[in-house]
Amino acid sequence: MILAEFTNYWWLSIFLLIVMWAGFVFVKKQTEKEKSFIFVNNQKPKPITHIIEIKTVLILLGLTFILIAVWRPQWGQDTQTTQKQGLDIVFTVDVSKSMRALDFSHGRDMVSRLDAVKYIVEDFVTKRKSDRIGLVEFAGESFVASPLTFDHTVFVNFLKNISSDDLGRQGTNLADAIEISIARLEVQSDSKQEGKAIILFSDGDETISSDAKKMAQLAKEKNIKIFTVGIGSEKGSPIPEGQDAFGNIKYKQYKGETVLTALNPEPLKEIANITGGEYFHAEDISDLRKLTKDLNALPKKISSEENITPAAEKYLMFVIVGTLLFIIGIILPRYPFIQNLKLRIKN
Repeated sequence: MILAEFTNYWWLSIFLLIVMWAGFVFVKKQTEKEKSFIFVNNQKPKPITHIIEIKTVLILLGLTFILIAVWRPQWGQDTQTTQKQGLDIVFTVDVSKSMRALDFSHGRDMVSRLDAVKYIVEDFVTKRKSDRIGLVEFAGESFVASPLTFDHTVFVNFLKNISSDDLGRQGTNLADAIEISIARLEVQSDSKQEGKAIILFSDGDETISSDAKKMAQLAKEKNIKIFTVGIGSEKGSPIPEGQDAFGNIKYKQYKGETVLTALNPEPLKEIANITGGEYFHAEDISDLRKLTKDLNALPKKISSEENITPAAEKYLMFVIVGTLLFIIGIILPRYPFIQNLKLRIKN
């Protein structure tokens, strides 16, 4: 826990200079008083009474408190650990080029499969406050876009920034995506503990030969359920590749023909069945209501979250105390505070 800190560090030098100046003035006045001894008939000097007035003390204290206020003291920052009961969920999102296909409606607009996934996931996570969530994007390779976190705002920011240009190796490698997602869950939670799930979004068009079934079996052994969500049309849709000079969308061509990419649900269904999860075909956000029910039926796990309470500004109390002391010091009559401090000057 941080006891106290100051924001305006540059005021420290000014504060020290003022204190040194005040001390210099005080010592100078006392020295002048000591030199004012009157010598009579070669007698030893009579002691002079040094008087420090309450008036002066209050004014100096008031100024000191005001200067500390200008220095903006802060304290109260603390780290608090809270426990939440929920799930650890990794959203594994296909960002291959085929996810650019425009076969998903959002309002009046047609959006790409990847944008549709973003809308669906963002809507989904806003309703699950107690879950710790992470993000893995994949194509021919995989990348952890967000570790498991309770901060859903940070997660959504990462989610919005993923694109089909993020990864250098193209294609669709489901096995690698599942393996990386399992590893992320294993790193940040107990491997024997339940309450872990992977939600995999893809059009299922696996172009890189991989053993996705083997990885699904590994997930099952580690008590991780995989829910797969098929994105796209089974009839097939063209893949946009920019615009021509007239602003019209250009589509991917092969040997003079437009390439169509269709949803292939079979590998996604197999993965879900092996782990005890379920397959969903998402054509609308409402299609995932059943997924929410399935997740709610999973045994919850208890996770710890550390929250840092920000330090509070405390300058106001110093302003109030300093101002009161200064005003009292100004209006108070001169009154001795310390008397009869006898100092003799040696010849």
